Amino acid sequence: MEGEKTGHTGRRLKVVVQLIQAKKPYYIVRAYDSGRLIFRGKRLIKSEFVSKWFLYNQALLDQGFAVVKKKSSGGFQVVFSELAERRFKLFILYVYSLLNIRSSRRADCLAKCWSRIDVVSPLVDELWELSRMVEEKRFSSLLRGYCLCR
Repeated sequence: MEGEKTGHTGRRLKVVVQLIQAKKPYYIVRAYDSGRLIFRGKRLIKSEFVSKWFLYNQALLDQGFAVVKKKSSGGFQVVFSELAERRFKLFILYVYSLLNIRSSRRADCLAKCWSRIDVVSPLVDELWELSRMVEEKRFSSLLRGYCLCR
């Protein structure tokens, strides 16, 4: 059972990365909280950029707070335990900062930056609220600026 693996039974925090076949293939990222869409990122160039975050947060996978499932369609999904809700929010902020990024080095810098932020920091809540008020492209640029990754 999926709930047993991720340590939760009620709330489901899920991120789905879906491949879009086009002249230049790209990925769409959607995040759900108990089935309710809370985030939709339109242009993720490489799906492996999303996975970089887990290089610095391996403990989430090891302790069962997050489970990554590959899909045959080329995408994948990540299910977070409700006990890791703030890590889920940080992960979404990281994904926001990745939109339209082409450089692997820059994606790695962003992964390090977002992994260093203290989970209990009020910054997480403030940025989360700001994400609801600001247009996606501007918010994505703001997050990249916060990390100073070039």
